[in-house]
Amino acid sequence: MTKPSPSLTWRTFAFIALTAASALACSVPVFRYALEHWEADPFQAVVFHRGALTAEQQAQIQALKPAADAIEKANLSVTTVDVSAEMSPDHAEIWKAQPADAVLPRLVLHYPRSTAVKLDLVAVPLAEATAWKIADSPVRKDILERLGEGQSAVWVLLESGDAAADDAAAKVLQERLDYLLGVLALPELDAQDITNGLVSVGQDELRLDFSVIRLSRKNAGERTLIAMLMGSEDDLQGLADKPMVFPIFGQGRALYALVGKGISPETIEEAATFLIGKCSCQVKEQNPGIDLLFTADWKKLAKASPLLERDLPDLTALAKAAEPVTVTTEPKFEASVQKQEWPTLLSAAFFVLAFVVVKLWKRK
Repeated sequence: MTKPSPSLTWRTFAFIALTAASALACSVPVFRYALEHWEADPFQAVVFHRGALTAEQQAQIQALKPAADAIEKANLSVTTVDVSAEMSPDHAEIWKAQPADAVLPRLVLHYPRSTAVKLDLVAVPLAEATAWKIADSPVRKDILERLGEGQSAVWVLLESGDAAADDAAAKVLQERLDYLLGVLALPELDAQDITNGLVSVGQDELRLDFSVIRLSRKNAGERTLIAMLMGSEDDLQGLADKPMVFPIFGQGRALYALVGKGISPETIEEAATFLIGKCSCQVKEQNPGIDLLFTADWKKLAKASPLLERDLPDLTALAKAAEPVTVTTEPKFEASVQKQEWPTLLSAAFFVLAFVVVKLWKRK
């Protein structure tokens, strides 16, 4: 037999793969999808104490985050741990890292467990916690207001203290963002994505916009925010003498840091293009970035609609549902198909297709 054309064979395979990828794609921009669907993970605040807490201390703990019935919520979990009693291994590890002369009660703030970052963002006597503005601060309120207005991202320039370097970084950042606003374009929303609840607004309500906030490292009222930004990547602590830029989007998520000479037109464009591009992966943890601690009513900021109350559809299932359907009168067969997981079926199909291609290639 005639050997199949290699070009034709692999073109066919590539076409099928691209068609499947297209079927699973989401037309919603990353920044908008994140705002509506990527709920921020809770930071862990541990209050170590010895013996019973006084009424005043209990009030100080309650003041760390909004009340349970408050409309605005903080992605913050607060736990009290009596050091004179048995502790969990995690809490014992945190307590062991504290100074021997630590004043109790003592507040220690950590990143969400999902980050696996074991770093004391804040470690202070409980009585001083209010001054650290753990769950909220003026700059975070400003960021929230801008995101609520529909901005794609707020770029926080964390100053180094070197005025010349900071001004130069601000100039590069602002000029490139201004340029990008004139040349970039948001993806066209697929009507089916709106119908399926992947986005609660229409094309006309999406906004391509960026803004910059300059933040001094000496701003005492923003110590917690600065600590979160500086601890978001392993090597940033050793680069504190350089200006840093953090694009913040979604429900208070920092994309990653641009540092020093890394604050360039190319890196700024790369980050901006990702943020306004189509959200190719729904899973937050499989995308770059780290959650920050905010107090907000995110649904209100996202112009919540009943669509947001629905379970997030599985794009693989939607793609499969769009394929031709064979109708059968045998209920048992139909039931068995419904029990299958579509991602597994698609994976199996790709393996079968690859096997067939290899067979055809080997045949003569």
